[in-house]
Amino acid sequence: MQFFKGAIFFLLTLGVSALPTAIESNYENLTDTDLENRGTAVNPALVPVFKIQPGSGVGANNVPIPKDCPPARAEFIQKLSANVAAGNVLGQRINFNTDIKVTDVKTQKDRATAMIITLQSFSGTKGVGCPGASTPELTELQKTGIQSPA
Repeated sequence: MQFFKGAIFFLLTLGVSALPTAIESNYENLTDTDLENRGTAVNPALVPVFKIQPGSGVGANNVPIPKDCPPARAEFIQKLSANVAAGNVLGQRINFNTDIKVTDVKTQKDRATAMIITLQSFSGTKGVGCPGASTPELTELQKTGIQSPA
């Protein structure tokens, strides 16, 4: 009987200890609160407001863009947060400092690059998403490292 109790306790402990690893490896199912608790949620203040509206089909410099570009802000920030938590976008490493107090040029350029990579692979397939022309704010931030006021 004692052996049986010990075996059950061991199996329960083993199952519980494996649970966080399984949950954390599936970032798509994490909520914003989950990401905030891990310090990887992207503060919306770090993401420029996209001035081009979805459905226009026309991006910066009159470049044609898909009608569903750019994505909705909340959806973009959620996907960006998941990518930041993972440290990559479909295997491509990204750097995104989530500390809103850090605003040096290099950090801002790194953030812009991470956002553009996220945007360009938004559909979940590398390179299949929205072009940079759908968010000129990001391409400008990537070039200058200076975020324009909203």
